[in-house]
Amino acid sequence: MKRNILFLVTIFCTIWIVAQEQFPTWKKGYLDIHHINTGRGSCAFLIMPDGTNMMIDAGDFDNESFDAKYAPMFAPQVFPNSSYTAGSSIINYIINLLGRNKPEIDYFLLTHFHSDHYGSVRDASGTSENGYRLTGLTEVGDVIPIKTYVDRDYPDYNFPVDLRTNKSGNGGVEFVTFQNLLKFLDYQKEYCGMKQEKFEIGSNKQFALKKEPKSYPGFEIRNIKSNNLLWTGKGRNTIPLFSKEELLSKDGRFNDNQMSTALVVTYGKFRYYAGGDNSGLVDQDHAEWYDIETPMAPRIGKVSAMSLNHHSNRDATNKNFLDVLDPKVVVAQSWSPDHPGPEVGQRLLSKNVGTQKRDVFMTYYHDETGIGIGPWFSRGIKAKEGHIVIRVYPDGKYDVFVLDARKSNLTIVKKFGPYVSE
Repeated sequence: MKRNILFLVTIFCTIWIVAQEQFPTWKKGYLDIHHINTGRGSCAFLIMPDGTNMMIDAGDFDNESFDAKYAPMFAPQVFPNSSYTAGSSIINYIINLLGRNKPEIDYFLLTHFHSDHYGSVRDASGTSENGYRLTGLTEVGDVIPIKTYVDRDYPDYNFPVDLRTNKSGNGGVEFVTFQNLLKFLDYQKEYCGMKQEKFEIGSNKQFALKKEPKSYPGFEIRNIKSNNLLWTGKGRNTIPLFSKEELLSKDGRFNDNQMSTALVVTYGKFRYYAGGDNSGLVDQDHAEWYDIETPMAPRIGKVSAMSLNHHSNRDATNKNFLDVLDPKVVVAQSWSPDHPGPEVGQRLLSKNVGTQKRDVFMTYYHDETGIGIGPWFSRGIKAKEGHIVIRVYPDGKYDVFVLDARKSNLTIVKKFGPYVSE
């Protein structure tokens, strides 16, 4: 009897230890794509095969204003717990990955100027000794140096309106937060040597390997789209998706989502798409130009994995887009109770879209969402909460790790794979 009890205890301890396994260290030749769940918007962090790294967005929105405006919907907690801000949560994650010995971010790409992608200055926001407020991107960059910063319209910031004087918050671009970003950029450029650039559509050189580029000729990051311009597929040539007049046709108002940058990461046969909050909906309330996804899809082509446009909101991820990209792995950088839109959820799980069944991973899925749209979606997805990490190996195979967002270390909840790049 005692032996049986001892055996069961041993098995339990073994299971517990396995369950607490930490994410294995990056090695040269791996491509890691971390979708970091802070509960406050988008943040992805890439470690390229030679060790060069890149962060895409670092969101932090005003959750109290969100709760008041959209009640009974509400924002999730900050992960891993309430002692963190979104920025400090990202900092903690990056230090866990890179170590405390002078971590740096080689490239930072801000897809567009909405708070859940770069921050929101509010009363509770701290102030750096360098003079700017700390929220999202500025909080991360205040602690971890950013070598090169890229956004959709640096340095003019005049499309489709002058964002430097945009006191009305047109486009959903918070004036105080944008001014704070400019203050941060000015300081970092003058005193820290940060390079600052505009997103170069069509380029495959802007986000290049810095350490051993010749060792990985099969690696590339191709810039596909920014503002209203789409890469043609040849050289650096672009075509307009919509005009400034079309964008501002409704009382001079616009939405910065449609300005989002988009890119494709290629590593051998593996391809990954990320495109901020680009939209893809055409209906009685949205003109044809609002569908950015359909003309963009052929320029992207088939991918192995993708981050869903607009967090899986209902105005994106149309059937044309999914048919052409045809991903095996789908990641939703989600946080709101209306993520995903029911129509998006149906398309993601449908057998009649694309050529294969998709494995869907969400960084956060509210229980209340399931009440609204029914239990069918949550039963069909692989993860409802966590940091979602795609690790691509030199042979083209890749795994997906779900890490526990409620812990301050990189604890594995579950591993999926191996997948084979098509």
